[in-house]
Amino acid sequence: MIEINNVIKEYPARGKGAAVTALQGVSLKIERGDIFGIVGYSGAGKSTLLRLINGLETPTSGEVIVDGKNISALKTKELRQARQKIGMIFQHFHLLWSRTVRDNVAFPLEIAGVPKQKIDEKVNHLLERVGLADRANAYPSQLSGGQKQRVGIARALANDPDVLLCDEATSALDPETTASILQLLKEIHKDTGITLVLITHEMSVVRAICNKMAVMESGRVVETGAVEQIFQSPSHPLTRQFIYGVGTSEEQAVKEGGRTLFVSLDKLPQLAQIAKDRGLTCQVTGEVSEAEESIQVTLSGENKEVEEAVNLLNRR
Repeated sequence: MIEINNVIKEYPARGKGAAVTALQGVSLKIERGDIFGIVGYSGAGKSTLLRLINGLETPTSGEVIVDGKNISALKTKELRQARQKIGMIFQHFHLLWSRTVRDNVAFPLEIAGVPKQKIDEKVNHLLERVGLADRANAYPSQLSGGQKQRVGIARALANDPDVLLCDEATSALDPETTASILQLLKEIHKDTGITLVLITHEMSVVRAICNKMAVMESGRVVETGAVEQIFQSPSHPLTRQFIYGVGTSEEQAVKEGGRTLFVSLDKLPQLAQIAKDRGLTCQVTGEVSEAEESIQVTLSGENKEVEEAVNLLNRR
């Protein structure tokens, strides 16, 4: 579905600054229907890679092939058509603040020249799909962060894309909202078979939703494979840092990593508040269970505070 073959991306020097090599010989293969996570710290090259996939940047050398098309070699009209099949959602939503929710979702359809009646039908369907039918006439300033991201998802799906690119789509959200957005993405993937590519620095997000992943450092892919395999046996030091915590060994992480538990989705806001009150860290660390409507989370902090928080939640 997506093939990235030995891609190098260099930015020329500006003013007195030096030239920057953002990607150094990156190769990846993402199969159709994958939920693929790309993890790395700021400056690793993740966002540059995403911009190459949707044709906003061209590689200095190498190939980026999406659904059989060499994106960097397409002419303007062909590239515009190819982009319509690549949706994108952003960390900070990138909504049009002067437009209503309905008009934001309709925008890409208007650009594509879709007739108004079909636009109305499609927008109604998408807003229902993301749970915002009752907010169609609201403006972005009237929405919560999670609702804004749902608008972004609906807009990204407007042209029935084959690929959905997510650039730090949950990093600005609280744990409860993150869980709901990940659940929505899982449902969309299940219903459509769309290929999802998630850029993130949060291993909890990768573990919750992805089946494959790659870890990037300084413009290179340092580890790639199945999520389960990498979490069980990470081979690169950077991957171990992401999984076990910076400066900790695997043995220390097991000892000091806190308490992992399954929490029903309706109790997640209570747990988030309890954790906040007690100075604990609450992270989504596992998959959303559709059947039981629960999610795996990890509470980290002082052992006594963690145990008291769990006991308090169980009494509620």
